[in-house]
Amino acid sequence: MRRIAFLRSIEIQQTKPYLKSLEARLEREGIEARLFYTDGDCGPDDFPGTAQKVPADITPAELAKKVIDWSADGVVSLSIADENALRDAVVKRILEPVGIPMVGHSLAAVHVGSNKWESKGLLKEYRFDIPGGVLVDSDVLAGRGLLIPAYVESILMQASDLGYPLISKPLWDCMGAGMVAISGESELHEHLSRPHDGNFILEQCVSGEICSVEVVGARGTYVVQPKVWQGPAEAGPVFNFGRLRYAAPRPEHDAAFAPVAEKLQALCRGLELEGAIGIDMIYEDGRYQILEINPRVTGTTTPCIAASGFNTYDCLLSILDGSWPAPEVPAVAPVRQVCLQFPIHDPTPEFVRDATRELDVVRTQTLTIDGARHPNIIITCALDDRPGLPAKLASLWERHRFTDEAFLPQIARAVGADVPDLREPVQ
Repeated sequence: MRRIAFLRSIEIQQTKPYLKSLEARLEREGIEARLFYTDGDCGPDDFPGTAQKVPADITPAELAKKVIDWSADGVVSLSIADENALRDAVVKRILEPVGIPMVGHSLAAVHVGSNKWESKGLLKEYRFDIPGGVLVDSDVLAGRGLLIPAYVESILMQASDLGYPLISKPLWDCMGAGMVAISGESELHEHLSRPHDGNFILEQCVSGEICSVEVVGARGTYVVQPKVWQGPAEAGPVFNFGRLRYAAPRPEHDAAFAPVAEKLQALCRGLELEGAIGIDMIYEDGRYQILEINPRVTGTTTPCIAASGFNTYDCLLSILDGSWPAPEVPAVAPVRQVCLQFPIHDPTPEFVRDATRELDVVRTQTLTIDGARHPNIIITCALDDRPGLPAKLASLWERHRFTDEAFLPQIARAVGADVPDLREPVQ
């Protein structure tokens, strides 16, 4: 029996149900799986194998030793966020000399994907549309090292050339952490005068719709999953799990995305990526601008799988065992069914019972992020059944008040259906 280790750094429940669904394949192929994880809890219904919790601050060498001591025959990285993807890339390098293969991106690829300024240079090289930006050196700002009296004025001039508003972003963080909206020169001057722990970029604040897309593959063959739409961009960080996120056919938007998908595949081939990456974008007037690269699985992995039926986790196993790519692998995975993810109030057993009976529920779950609880639900809907979905949700809402009422018309618009009138009884 082969032993496969999976590395994870956030709640494993975010992978449900698609990682757990690999249980049949693991049994068929004689694979024993073990999860090495740092956050949350892992019960018998959460992972198709055994699990071992490790310290959140575990070093790459310590993690690699645990994998070696377990006598793993292979490893798959599922870690989030970027700093943990980088840790796993170091683990991969440590395991190479001892002959343990690992599915995960190279150290160089994770580094360039995690550093927002290096990502900008890479995206520009591959001729993507990107917002303009300026790199700010916090050492020069603070007068450490070489004194450059004109530095602040030079940043102010470059910022004026970009145009306000701007977004200040740290180089080495993700999920909106550390972002600051700057509306004009006086705010920027004040921002530059503060102490900063590291370098950061000033980026044009782009208007439009936020969306993300996952690309998964290896060895020259990559699948572009469906786009997950997340609502309008705002002047500052956006908490994704507080919004409606959905994947659905949008013919005009999909046509405009086709050349972007080709460039993304070329980028993956150029970096020789091995695994999954997430790309954050903003769309407006037929144009996609790339904001950043996440060199790992992401929070949109589950909605992508639910919409396309193409299981990212199954793909990662195939990469590890050498059976990737299968002949039927698509270049761009189509939306086979609508997928919607949105916040809910604490789910009651009665709501879960009725929702499971009346909707196609992928999962209900409470995510814990920075110590705060965020209940949410993911559902799917057959393309032909879209017109009837808003009425089903409205009926559930009348009985359970399971989410903010404002989400119901948003969902109706997302699926291209009529908005139900909640003032009238729902049949």
